[in-house]
Amino acid sequence: MFQEIDDNMYILLNNVAGVKLIEENGKYHWLFYTNYPQPLKSKPFNTKEEAVVWFKNLKYNFYRSKE
Repeated sequence: MFQEIDDNMYILLNNVAGVKLIEENGKYHWLFYTNYPQPLKSKPFNTKEEAVVWFKNLKYNFYRSKE
C-alpha cells in the first residue's frame, strides 16, 4: 500500500524497515527508513500529539488494508 507522507511524496509501506519521530526547528517529522540511503521525511506537524495521531491512523489503515 502506498502512503502519501508529504505533498506528492509516496512510499510503499511494505518497504519501511523503521520509523522515528524527530523534532526539527520546532516541528515534528517522522523519518521512514527504507532501502533508500537517506531516511524519507514526513510532512511537518506542529505538535508531537498531532504527529502521533497521524502515525496511528497510518498504521491502522495499513493493517486494515491487509485483511
